[in-house]
Amino acid sequence: MTSSADSVDAVAEQFVEVGLRFQNHDPLPYIYLGPEQRRQAAKADPQPLAATLSDIRALRERLAALPATDDLLEQRRRRDLAERLVAVQTRGEILNGQPPASFDEETQKLFGVQAPHYSEAHFRELVAKLDRLIPGKEPLVERVASFRDRFIIPRDKLDRVIGRAMQECRARTSQQFSLPSNEAVKLNLTGDMPWVGFTEYKGDSQSIVHLNHDVPVHIERAIELGCHEGYPGHHVHALLIEDRLIKGRGWVEYNYISLVGPLAVVAEGAASFAMELAFTRQERMQFERDVLLPLAGLSDEGLETYYHYVDLIEQLNYARNEAARKYLFEGMPRQETIEWLMEFGLETAGTAATRLNVIHAQRSYVVTYNFGRTMIANYLKSKGQIGTPESWQHFHQILTTPLSPRDLLPTTTE
Repeated sequence: MTSSADSVDAVAEQFVEVGLRFQNHDPLPYIYLGPEQRRQAAKADPQPLAATLSDIRALRERLAALPATDDLLEQRRRRDLAERLVAVQTRGEILNGQPPASFDEETQKLFGVQAPHYSEAHFRELVAKLDRLIPGKEPLVERVASFRDRFIIPRDKLDRVIGRAMQECRARTSQQFSLPSNEAVKLNLTGDMPWVGFTEYKGDSQSIVHLNHDVPVHIERAIELGCHEGYPGHHVHALLIEDRLIKGRGWVEYNYISLVGPLAVVAEGAASFAMELAFTRQERMQFERDVLLPLAGLSDEGLETYYHYVDLIEQLNYARNEAARKYLFEGMPRQETIEWLMEFGLETAGTAATRLNVIHAQRSYVVTYNFGRTMIANYLKSKGQIGTPESWQHFHQILTTPLSPRDLLPTTTE
């Protein structure tokens, strides 16, 4: 129940506190930009998950009970905060053994979207194209692995190659965005993690990008990771949120950003599209041929064919959604799901097993990458040619407004 003194600011403050307590029960990473003593106090709080969920439901009721406002920006803020509360509550219910009834219901509650369904026939058609592209008589998954392994960046050169790619991504982004003079990204090679890369934003325009050296990183991922994790992806997005929303507008709820909520689709979608915004296809190939491949000590032989392969593999990305749907909600056993990913995602047994580990930990989060990217790409392409100053301005608006999926999708209802 709300009081006459209640406000969206008060609910937002409480959301951060409850969110930090919630993280005691959720192993997924999150961003926190407020005072460290507040985080430590939350860590020391023994409140059980059921009580935290009760607090989240109470915050939803308080937010809904606030007097109506004619301020459009305030309306958007309330809407976004309400959707974030629904997402955290849903995640908590999942952790409590009460998942939604279906994959689509889960993605709707967690991220505010429902990704398209694709049949096995769709993936078989794409696999057939790859079968014609990659020569040889061995099983296709073996031919693909052998062909692709020619472009693995040696582990002892990862830091140099990824660092140089990120430097170029930064240079191109700084031509379009005004970046703080003190901003910086530090690379940290780590291992035994269920992801390839993760950006830990530390505040004050500083980030640590953690790269998992246990996962083979192929040459096309260098620019992708540099743009996705750094510029104009997660690092730039986080510093803009801190500058424009927290400091500029006083929207304290953005001091706590969990891995669920509609913002996740926008963030991952924008980061996944960042490379295409910063580089044309030809620019990317030339930079890889002239700079990155020599740094990695790799040959550029077969690079054109490799790019056709990358195009098809990108379309097979949606197979991961279907694997998650089958594994989480349709009872497909682990080994069978791994084999399904090998057949329709053309992943090796080891990569497919790692992929399934990610799905097991993050569940339907997989849609934020592929459907998020499709959503951002379609929105920006509807505004004009990609790579122009105007498209960069629209991208900047996506990062700073903030916009949610319902604002970006062509046909949505309030």
